[in-house]
Amino acid sequence: MSKPQPATRLRTCRACGRQFEYPLKGNKSTRFHCEDCVDLPPETCKLAERLFSRIQKLEMTVKRLEARASGAPAATAHCESKASS
Repeated sequence: MSKPQPATRLRTCRACGRQFEYPLKGNKSTRFHCEDCVDLPPETCKLAERLFSRIQKLEMTVKRLEARASGAPAATAHCESKASS
């Protein structure tokens, strides 16, 4: 009796940010890395993960600052109350 496969899920690669389905039979992808990044050397993969993470944080910061500059009241009030404390 074979074990049933869990349902495939859409995952995001930690190294490159590409979305992929996991698990797929015959695919080398892992829970954390897509089929392209799974073969990267560990040092390169770790560096790619750090850079991708940093890019995501910078993008979120830019969006938050753009929202503040456009006059979004919820984001501005929260940031101003923190700054005055």
